[in-house]
Amino acid sequence: ERANSLKIKKNQKNKKKNVTKKELCEKLGWDQNKPIVPILSCDLTDGVFDNSWSLFRDRLIWLRETLLEIRNIKNINWLVKSHPNDEKHKVVIDTMSEYKKNCLNYKNILPFPKDISIASIPKFAHAVVTLDGSASYEYPSFGIPVFQASESICSGRGFTLDPKSKEEYFDLLHKVEKIGKLNKDQIDKA
Repeated sequence: ERANSLKIKKNQKNKKKNVTKKELCEKLGWDQNKPIVPILSCDLTDGVFDNSWSLFRDRLIWLRETLLEIRNIKNINWLVKSHPNDEKHKVVIDTMSEYKKNCLNYKNILPFPKDISIASIPKFAHAVVTLDGSASYEYPSFGIPVFQASESICSGRGFTLDPKSKEEYFDLLHKVEKIGKLNKDQIDKA
């Protein structure tokens, strides 16, 4: 029975669409001329105190304050993506509950569609925002800048944006449209 359950889950994953920016914007009713920036949430329940520095007290506060800040940034389309463990562990306060509480009525801030493959992200992301997740080394290898607000295995290696304060972090979010793709040296480092 477990094997059948895993097979069904695998088939559901395979049904996810790999889309372009144009297709995503059409699906969500977004202006294609605006940059798209995914916010990739971290596991809110595991490994929460394994960093030597963080701009925020914890992962939930990072998510909440980031969502509150992006409400003021209308020139960007934001996609909020839960960590897979939110659903797996049936977390009570999770990424989507924070999204619903803080951003539900903002048309430029939407949840990452469940029927879209995360493999699509390099096709449309102008930048990626995370606290300290694996996105910190995955997306720079595609030339996509990643903002991280906590120590990760990539911190200080020259291919992530590592603000030194909350003010600098929020300022970078407001300036995300002006940040270009990574150069060849940064991509090679990633």
